[in-house]
Parts: sequence; structure tokens; C-alpha cells
Amino acid sequence: MGELQEYVEEIGLYFAGVGLPRMPGRVLGWLLVCDPPHQSADELAAALQVSSGSISMAVQMLVRAGAVERYAKPGSRRTYYRLRPGFWLHEAEEKAKQAAEWHKLADRGLEMLGQLDEDGGDDRSQRLRQMRDMYAFLEVEYARIAARWRSGKTTSSSEESGS
Repeated sequence: MGELQEYVEEIGLYFAGVGLPRMPGRVLGWLLVCDPPHQSADELAAALQVSSGSISMAVQMLVRAGAVERYAKPGSRRTYYRLRPGFWLHEAEEKAKQAAEWHKLADRGLEMLGQLDEDGGDDRSQRLRQMRDMYAFLEVEYARIAARWRSGKTTSSSEESGS
């Protein structure tokens, strides 16, 4: 197995490890390293040595998730797929939205217990407060990450300090 295939398998295994189907991970992995950057379903099936049905299901999942898009190649009637431009920024923005939703759910729980604006409280309130505080933090941080990415200020602090 070549290095590219090993990398593709590594991404597939990562997907499986976080509870997602392995095949979409493999397709995503291939679309990250393939040349040209757009591939037909037949090309994906050949590269990954799987059935066209497996590719179809995997691509559908990745398209729904916003990671992959259909691509029309001039002069060809085939449908091609490629990693959606801007996907990684979209991921950070989605994480910020998800954190905001969890923040709201924690506030709702605290409100239900009559503890929204109080400190202390019982164990239930403390668990909800920890959840709220973490997701409030993540909401702000993911939004900052997306803003930094858009502004082009993406160097880490260790790179900036010369570490």
C-alpha cells in the first residue's frame, strides 16, 4: 500500500473512531490528496478499490455535510466531486453555532431550575453552569478563530514568538 493510500486509510479510521462511517472519511482523505482535485465517482471507486454504491453513499453524506461539492468539468458530461472551497472556515463557523446552541440549552436548564442568575445551587445547577460556561467560552473562541482566519492572521502564538 502506498503512502497516499495509507493516509486515506488513516482518515477513514479517524472517522470510524469518532463514530462516523469509515467510507466518507476515505473519500474525504482521497479528495485531500488526489490530483486532479476533482474526481468522478468511477475514479473514486477505482482509487479506493470499492463499489460505486459505497462511493455514492459516502459522497452523499459528504455533500450533505458541506465538505464536498459536485463539480462540472467543462467539456465533460460526468459529475465530479471535490473538496468544497472554504470548507474549513465553514467548520469553525458551524462549531461556533453549535456552541451557541449548547449555551442556550444550558441557560434553559438553569432557568428551569430557577438558577439562571445565581451562583452555587445543587449538583444539577453546577453541572448546567459548567456546561454553560464551557459553551459560552467555545462560542466566543470559535468565532474568533473564524475571524482570524478570514483576516489572514493565522499564525500561532508559538510561531509569532519564535518558539
